[in-house]
Amino acid sequence: MRRLPRFLASFTRFIAAVLIAAALALALLLIGQRVFSPFHVVISNSMYPQIRTGDAVVVKNIDGSEIKVGEVIIFRDPSKPDDLIIHRVVSVAGDGQTQVYGTKGDNNPVNDDWQVNTGEVVGGVAVTFHKFGWFLDFLQSPKGYVTCIAVPTALSILLVFLLGVMERLNKLRIRKMTGFHVDPTGQSAK
Repeated sequence: MRRLPRFLASFTRFIAAVLIAAALALALLLIGQRVFSPFHVVISNSMYPQIRTGDAVVVKNIDGSEIKVGEVIIFRDPSKPDDLIIHRVVSVAGDGQTQVYGTKGDNNPVNDDWQVNTGEVVGGVAVTFHKFGWFLDFLQSPKGYVTCIAVPTALSILLVFLLGVMERLNKLRIRKMTGFHVDPTGQSAK
């Protein structure tokens, strides 16, 4: 058994740290998405090509009285209030406090059958992350959690454990061969 090169030991520690950091970042993203829901995952191509199925959008607050024709808004589905829809405003009617909006998906041939009132508007689209919604959906699945969080964490712990075992065996081998004790700084003492 040869002495473990310092570069290999340092590289192993680095890989373990990267794996832990990545797993921690993804775990925080998962927790943040479940608690704060900063991203809304798009489930249809009604706004294609600007916003596509599998994209993730960040919702921004908007004042209902300032919504104008042409803006993309996020609102509650009139038939399923738990679902959100992202469409473009094609008409604005009413006074400043009780406005209603006609909407249409850019990829849809006709305007929506409903009018959206100010209270149903959740916000506007601040930014779109193309295909990031697919990753968020995968991360929230059991398979995604295991693949992206549990396996990297376990692998990093295993790497650190194996490195410790190899370093300990190396010190014992050196002590047995030379009769000297090697301390962690690399200095020998009898």
